[in-house]
Amino acid sequence: MRLIVAGFLLLFFSCGKKTENPPPRLEETGLTFRLDSLVRQSCPGENCAKLRLVWPVAKGDARAAKINKAIEGQLSSYLQLGEETSSDLNAMAAFFFNSFEEFKTEVPDSFGAWEIEVKAELSYESEHTISIYFEQYNYLGGAHPNSSVDFLNFDKNTGEYLPVDRLLLDEKKVRENVEQKFRTFHHVGKEQSLEADDRFFLPETGFFLANAMGFREGRFWVIYVPYEIGPYALGYTELSFTKAEFDRMVSW
Repeated sequence: MRLIVAGFLLLFFSCGKKTENPPPRLEETGLTFRLDSLVRQSCPGENCAKLRLVWPVAKGDARAAKINKAIEGQLSSYLQLGEETSSDLNAMAAFFFNSFEEFKTEVPDSFGAWEIEVKAELSYESEHTISIYFEQYNYLGGAHPNSSVDFLNFDKNTGEYLPVDRLLLDEKKVRENVEQKFRTFHHVGKEQSLEADDRFFLPETGFFLANAMGFREGRFWVIYVPYEIGPYALGYTELSFTKAEFDRMVSW
């Protein structure tokens, strides 16, 4: 009898105790990711055109289709060389190789190969948000290669893409904090105007947030790529913020 009473009391208190559970992982919510790739090469002469894309593909419920469509659209954008635009990845890959072959036919003595490489990864997941991080490199002739990074951020519960006004919960405060860290990164004192510093490209509206904003390595990143806010020689400006710094300012 004593054992029965003790067991009942243990069950009662166990049920009444609140426990802090971590946010569900993707696989626990019916959404998983696998890697896919597209690797092709065309060599109409001595020089080749090379294409290498690696990206995550969502699997699971209805959210997966929304996420995959946005990822494929982003990948296709890296292959747009002119007026030709499409969200179909295979169509844009074919356009890339056709453009290279036409160029070599028109300018057979041109030096150099073409190359585009993109690596995308699932860089963050929380109870509310998913981030996909893109690194892109290309050389299509010219003085030097070009590169960029991008983020796609999604509402984990719906699979919808998060535009800036949903990603940033307080854009004004985010911009103020980013500008302060930007000044520190580039050694610009508080008394000096960023507009007066000839290293930077700033519009009449003043300081602005980068296009590449999202989550990676447990931090929120704001990354300015070459030519976005300064010349190629300025390189990347990579600014990161902890959750403590940006709590209630962005959609963690």
